[in-house]
Amino acid sequence: MTMPIWLVYGLLASLCWGTYAVVSKVVTSEKYLGIQPGSASLLMLGGITMVFMLYFLSRQGALSVSLKSVGILLIAAILGFMIYSLRQTGVQISLPTLGFGLLQGVLWASGMVFAFLAFSVGAEAAKLVPIYNTNTLIAVVLGLLLLREVPAPDERLKVIIGAILIVIGGVLVSK
Repeated sequence: MTMPIWLVYGLLASLCWGTYAVVSKVVTSEKYLGIQPGSASLLMLGGITMVFMLYFLSRQGALSVSLKSVGILLIAAILGFMIYSLRQTGVQISLPTLGFGLLQGVLWASGMVFAFLAFSVGAEAAKLVPIYNTNTLIAVVLGLLLLREVPAPDERLKVIIGAILIVIGGVLVSK
């Protein structure tokens, strides 16, 4: 039995958004990069711009090469503005700052593209939304594994039961 393509897109959206949440924690938490929310938002915008613009340009065969080139230049201009603005506000520009900062936008926007694709092939909102909201489970698991965010002993059972219910809900609506 093959999995419907809308379900694949929904699961990919979930994976992107669950990972985005953990990356955003790395970007903004004092324990990691400690970037202020305004600056983190600007970095995220850079990643979002790249994904949406590149996706649009790659799907538009009717656009001329010169117009596609303008789109690429627009991305470069936005990224240049982003870096210049961050420097002006005192953010230390480093590979981790740019990499993780842009990655949060790339992941979020990729999740949106997958959700758009799922809807475009006929996914019902009542089925797709619970599937991509399993991103909570992905964020919890990644938080546990990568960030070592182990809940307090009195909260562990709640986290486990919540995770199990998310999986059950995803399975029920995907059928």
